[in-house]
Amino acid sequence: RRGRYTYIMMDVAMAVAYLQKTGSGDAGSLYEHLTRVLTKVLEERPGDAVDLLETSLLVKKATFSANESSPLVPISSAADAARAVAAAILYGNPDLAIDFVTGEPIEAEAPNDFEMEFDPALDGQLFDALGVGLSRQEMYSISMAAKKLGEDPKRGVASVRFFGKVFGLYSDYFVFETTLKEAPEVPEAPEGRVPYESNTGMNKFVYFVSTYLGGPMTQLPYVTPDQIRAARQIKKLFTGHLTAHVSTYPLFPGTETNFLRAQIARIAATTVCTPLGLYSAGEEPGVLEKSEDFAGLSGHELGTSTANWVHSTEHLKKQGRCEVYKREPPEGEEDTWEPTEEEQEEGPEPLSSLENDIPLSGGSPAWTPLVSSSNEGVRNQVGGTRSNLWPGAFVAGQDKRFGNVYVGWGIKNTPFIPLPPPPIAKEYDQALVESMELPPKPAPPPAEAEGEGEE
Repeated sequence: RRGRYTYIMMDVAMAVAYLQKTGSGDAGSLYEHLTRVLTKVLEERPGDAVDLLETSLLVKKATFSANESSPLVPISSAADAARAVAAAILYGNPDLAIDFVTGEPIEAEAPNDFEMEFDPALDGQLFDALGVGLSRQEMYSISMAAKKLGEDPKRGVASVRFFGKVFGLYSDYFVFETTLKEAPEVPEAPEGRVPYESNTGMNKFVYFVSTYLGGPMTQLPYVTPDQIRAARQIKKLFTGHLTAHVSTYPLFPGTETNFLRAQIARIAATTVCTPLGLYSAGEEPGVLEKSEDFAGLSGHELGTSTANWVHSTEHLKKQGRCEVYKREPPEGEEDTWEPTEEEQEEGPEPLSSLENDIPLSGGSPAWTPLVSSSNEGVRNQVGGTRSNLWPGAFVAGQDKRFGNVYVGWGIKNTPFIPLPPPPIAKEYDQALVESMELPPKPAPPPAEAEGEGEE
């Protein structure tokens, strides 16, 4: 009997062990589930035994396990925490730095005086009416970020304008166009290269970018003609990291910081516009004079014809400059000297109309007019146009108000034709090919004559 009892206890122990096995999920073992079912049956004492199965299902659904695979509260990353702190600082009062010696707060420097060249409320209304641009909430955050940038006494900003938002694979760039009270220094170009434009042309403005509003601002460097020409030969999406390598062919001279600056220069030279009659060309190239007699144009006029919009930035030539650089002929070759095709290029006149822009390769117009309503009788109508050459570039206006913005990937809408690889290197001369033959034995030195060297 003892042996039989021992075998029975072993079978029971094995059965209990089997029931206590935990499944692949986090719901626990069958033994625990049956225990909860029996406990619930004894507590509620159902009248019908058929309710036992339903009770079992209710217990399974109502069971909470602290080891669930998906947390109830999402785990925030360091990047999300930094964005939250930056947003709180952007709309709140900045904390004063503490002097470590005295323990007292250090008085902040007086804010810098600058000019804000865009109004988030008014510009946001214009773009909202056309269904383009960014949200109203994001525009207010952009205004606060621009205010923070302009008031920074260390930056020395004279004016600031929101240029746009450039999308990236991992993060986006918020771009701010500024002029500084002290013009930055632009070095001389290397010998034999096309000279850089210093604080004029494509380097007339200084651009600051940030990957999130309220975050640190990074000043983009000046752009060179070589970078402009290289950017025209490639198509590349931004990663969102300024220090990333631009892996393309042909090789781009610089990192993503330089590539972003080159694309901004190309976009600005093509898409920044003003209403017809607002400005007139000045005596110096690239200088515009504002007309005091400008009465404004209605939204219907601005949204039905691209002839009412003109380019307000200088044309970017094939040379990579706004103003063509012409080399001096060598001495004695003045009569036979011929400039290159790039040196002979003549761009459009200042304040040229958008109507004269070259259509796209498929025959589509370079610009598409936009209106807030197709009904001409609607009051306070907003008009504008969008670029088909640089998708994401918009301009909107109403009476004397207007605004430009770019929201896109920084890709030009043109057919991409990759450059062919470089030519195959020439074979080495047969005479220079390595040989297995030994070199000729050198000739012995001449024998010294008898008596030579004696005193």
